[in-house]
This record gives sequence, C-alpha cells and structure tokens, in this order.
Amino acid sequence: MFDELERGLRRMEQGTRLSLEFALDDDRYLDRICPKDECGARFKVHYDDLEDKVSPDAFHCPICGFAAEATEWNTSEQWDYIKSAALREVQKQLGAAFQIRTTAFNRSQWSDGFITMRMSYKPTSLPLVLPPDASDVMRQQSTCEACGMRYASVGAAFFCPACGHNSAVSTFDDSMVTVRNTLRALPHLRATMSSAFDEDAAEDAGRHIRENALVKLVSSFQRLAEALFDTLPNRGDFQPRRNVFQNLKESGELWRAAIGSDYDQMLAESELNALERYFQQRHLLAHKDGIVDQQYVEHSGDTSYAVGQRLVIRANAVEDLGTLVQRLAGELRSRVRLD
Repeated sequence: MFDELERGLRRMEQGTRLSLEFALDDDRYLDRICPKDECGARFKVHYDDLEDKVSPDAFHCPICGFAAEATEWNTSEQWDYIKSAALREVQKQLGAAFQIRTTAFNRSQWSDGFITMRMSYKPTSLPLVLPPDASDVMRQQSTCEACGMRYASVGAAFFCPACGHNSAVSTFDDSMVTVRNTLRALPHLRATMSSAFDEDAAEDAGRHIRENALVKLVSSFQRLAEALFDTLPNRGDFQPRRNVFQNLKESGELWRAAIGSDYDQMLAESELNALERYFQQRHLLAHKDGIVDQQYVEHSGDTSYAVGQRLVIRANAVEDLGTLVQRLAGELRSRVRLD
C-alpha cells in the first residue's frame, strides 16, 4: 500500500536539492558568523565574490582567522530558515506520495462490491518560509589586497574570509584609528568607571588603557615593518634577527643596507629621539612592568626618571607616538614601493 511513500523516502535519502534565497543588505553583503565558540564574530561578505573567490573547503573568520568549510558560517537566523525550508520540502514530498497512494487505492476498489473501502488524505497547509532580514550595513568595509575579496565587519578585521591573507598594512591603519578613538573616549570611560566604581578604579583603568595603547602602537609598527621588508626584491640577501624592528638603531641600519635609506633620512633628529624613548618605554612596559632600569636611562636618554621608579604614560605621549610611527610608516611604505 505504501510503495509510493517508500519511494518518496528513498528519494529524500538520496538527496534533495533546495534553492534558497538569502537576504542581502543594501550593499549586497551577506551575513556570516564565525562558528568557533570562543569567537562568534559577526561579519559580512560581498555576495558577488562568493562564487569566484571562496573555496568550499576553506572559509576564514576575518577576526580570529579560524577556518572551516564554507557551509558552516550561517547565522542562527539563517539556520532556522534552512531547517524550516527543509521541513517544508519534506512535508511537500510526503504529501505528494500520500496523495498518489490514496488515489491509486481508491481506483482499485470495486464500485459494486459488498464492502467498499475508500481512503482519503487531507494535506496540511505548508508553512510560509521567509528568509531572515539582513542586518544593518556594517561601516568598516575591506578589500583583500591579495585576492580582492570584499568583506565587512564591526571593528577591525584581520583576515580575508576567502584566502585567509592577513594584511599588515590594513592592521596598522586600523590600529591607528582604534588608538585615537580610544584616547578620545578616555574622559567618558573615566567618568563611567568613577560613577560605577570609584576614582581609584577609574584611574587604574585609564592608566592600563594608555599603557596598552603605547605597546600596541609599537607592536603594530613592528609588524608593518616586517611585512614591508618581506616584500623587498632583495629580501633573500638578509637574515634579520627576530624582533629586530623593535630596535630602531638596528632596524634603521637594516633598512639602509636593503633600500639605501635609514630612519634618520625619514624623521628629524628630535622626532627620532622621541621615538627611541617611546620604544624603550614599550620594552619596560612589556618586560619590566614599567619599572625603570639603567638600560632604559642609557638607551632612551630620558633623565626624568631614576632607576627603580615607574613610568607614567600620559594620553598626549601616546598621541605623539601615534603621529611619529604613522609618519615613519608612511615613509617606509613610499620607499618600499619606489624600490
């Protein structure tokens, strides 16, 4: 009796292809979410780039770099939509099988028999399945410098979803913006912390933010310098030591040997001296908890501290460092492109 139903089930087991429409935002970006539990970042990819640039085997989170198959990045709303559409298709195919079987059974009955049996099937109404609305357009849009993939995120993104490329140039530029925005928000953050906790907590939080911003600026410049150096045609002629770009004197000499230009040709002497002081302060904050030692005094030329004292980092110092590293980065980028 249920041969047709069994055949319908077998067809579904063998695979049924559904054509689903996903909502895009006004810029034709599709919502995605990182499936890694520790991340879960929401981002977008340009729909027109999906077929040409994204491999089905490797899709990357632009925030944490996690890689997984391209089918694993649907948002919870999109997964609900897919499940609802699949359930609707199951109901549709099973309903068709029941209808065929019912019609065939009724035709097989004798109309003049002593006992006449008829089968009836009343299909339930299929649910209307609508794709979820796309989230708002994300302001921070990026284009991968390696493969051209277009994507968007809330805040800075570090990896291309298509090829996984990590752009040191974009990361550096984003770091500059992030640090400046953070410094502008410090008065508001301090007021909020003071209201929610107390003045001590607010001061500690502000100091922590300023010190982290200084360390971040130097680290971002180091990564940019490493990436630029790796693009040089004569890169293979050099074997720079690890973290060489944290040392201005040594890395300046390296640039001179590689492209014929040292830092003293890119910045004024006073600017280079200030930059040296900030780089030395980063070293103390990262490795000495900000406690001044004799090496800092000798290398930085900063006599405002005695050995054993702790650094005090002000917002204007972080702003000054940001201006200097951005200027030096611009000079390096210009020279590396020319060379």
